[in-house]
Amino acid sequence: MTRLDSHVCRCLFVLHLVSCCFAANWVKIMRPTITWEEMDISQEGERKFFCGQFDTSYTGRYHWRYNGSSILPERTQIHKNEFVFLSGANAIRNQLPGEYECCVREDLGNACYSRMIVVQNRTDNHNIDMTNSTLLLAEEGHTYYIRMHDVKRIEGVKCTLDGVNIDNFKYPVGFLVDEASNDSKKLQFLSRETKKTVPYHLKIENIENGGEVKCDLRLHKKEVIEKKFDIRLLGAFVSSASTVSHLVVSIIVYL
Repeated sequence: MTRLDSHVCRCLFVLHLVSCCFAANWVKIMRPTITWEEMDISQEGERKFFCGQFDTSYTGRYHWRYNGSSILPERTQIHKNEFVFLSGANAIRNQLPGEYECCVREDLGNACYSRMIVVQNRTDNHNIDMTNSTLLLAEEGHTYYIRMHDVKRIEGVKCTLDGVNIDNFKYPVGFLVDEASNDSKKLQFLSRETKKTVPYHLKIENIENGGEVKCDLRLHKKEVIEKKFDIRLLGAFVSSASTVSHLVVSIIVYL
């Protein structure tokens, strides 16, 4: 064995000892699993849980991790020993299940308190035909592929919610999107010489809010059709049996 090899071996041995000592100083404590649907919701629409450390008088630093990473999910905040899911997190709940850890250096020792969060009512995708309907009853967080007119070949489409452009309104691939434009009349056109066969006219990703949707569909160079419909979230809408019996929403699958 050369002198260099001997030096490398000694370094590796020291690193191994340091690693073992560090690991021995930290204890992982499992807390009960939390179900997303059972978490209390504040008036602001927030959900939260606590670190759960043994020393309730602890005032030191809390280090939070999600699935072993310091990068936390979207729409979350940390307030010392509280992990908060902000209003709107329910719409992206499919992205939130996993292991949440809170690591602290208590007088009793160093510990990471771990708990799993599971989501039972997961979101899904739906194909909806709104050609003859003006009301979409939607579930928060679900994604909807919407057909608004009895035609598959169009040149462009543009939609707003209560007069505002919405980020989670998506259009079929191939449309030219002017991100800088706030003009609700500006359509997302294909080239002038061609129309595109599309399986849907509007995709609403992880729907969050209800309201009035207004869409302009350009079928030909000078033919623009306006489509209006309302979105109501099922959790915020209570209807009578007689009202429900008159609502017909057709679900179609595009091939």
